[in-house]
Amino acid sequence: MTNNKSNQRKPQLEDIAEALGISKSTVSRAISGKGRIRAETREKVFACIKEMNYRPNMIAKSLSERRTYNIGVVVPMDQNEMEAPFFQTCLNGIAKECAVHDYDAVLIGTEKDNLSQLQRVIQNRKVDGVIVTRPASDGSIEELLDSSDMPFVVVGRSVHSNSIIIDSDHVNGCKALTSYLLLANPPEKLGLILGNMEHTVNKSRYAGFMSAFSGAEQHIDERLLFTGVDSDLKFSKAVALLLKEKPSCIICGDDVICMKLLALLNEKGIAIPSQMRVASFYDSVYLDSCSPPVTSLYFDAAKLGSASADRLIDLLTDTEAEDTVSLGFELLIRGSTL
Repeated sequence: MTNNKSNQRKPQLEDIAEALGISKSTVSRAISGKGRIRAETREKVFACIKEMNYRPNMIAKSLSERRTYNIGVVVPMDQNEMEAPFFQTCLNGIAKECAVHDYDAVLIGTEKDNLSQLQRVIQNRKVDGVIVTRPASDGSIEELLDSSDMPFVVVGRSVHSNSIIIDSDHVNGCKALTSYLLLANPPEKLGLILGNMEHTVNKSRYAGFMSAFSGAEQHIDERLLFTGVDSDLKFSKAVALLLKEKPSCIICGDDVICMKLLALLNEKGIAIPSQMRVASFYDSVYLDSCSPPVTSLYFDAAKLGSASADRLIDLLTDTEAEDTVSLGFELLIRGSTL
């Protein structure tokens, strides 16, 4: 028995034109919104499209409009496996939002001193626009995109003046967490361990941490602050020096550093929170199984990805929108600081 439904030909542009008794070019103008066409005719075309369940041929559409319907997503090749949850979740948000608008996400790997893959994608015009997921402090990626007239948005802070920013509010989030600890009774003597300061997110975290002290009576003790901790050796030295100064609480710049600290304190037999309190400026699945649960900041990485794709598509379609989108945060007070 033949399945007529499975063999049914998908409706084409000419089918819409024939059903309405108009030309293919008129149907095309109605769909693209380009050229003069009566509002009544356009309404009839879209009603017919809906009735016949017509889907435009994206290859033909891209050729006629000189678009690829691809969005490039720049991801750092130097990310380690512990950073994977953020990028994976952010990419999921980007991919889902792209799909809603009939775009596909294309990954573009970059290294600190090697942007050759991105340069090749730009030169061959394989994408219509680019999302930068981890901007560097020198703005080299944004500079390359801007000089190539490639539309782009940045997830995070950017030093490049023409960048459209999609970011979580790390400054106020880190300020809120630090302030909570400073205003505790008694106030915490805070230590800080931050990672690579070439990453703009760590600069935001540091700014938030420092700004919390302006509204507190406690002074900053520089001996307790360690930035640029981007290797196991630097981490071990930082923790050793910190423990000599006996802070009551150590704030970790992210979940990766926090996991390392918790493991080291456990090896030394230092109990949390009775002997040392611990907090993190970034929450992730890696902290879910910790006991006690870690006080941290939650940022919605999927929403961040979705917002970046949505804003880039607005840019590609000349839709007016803000040049800076700032998403909120949630302060999670848990057992590690109680």
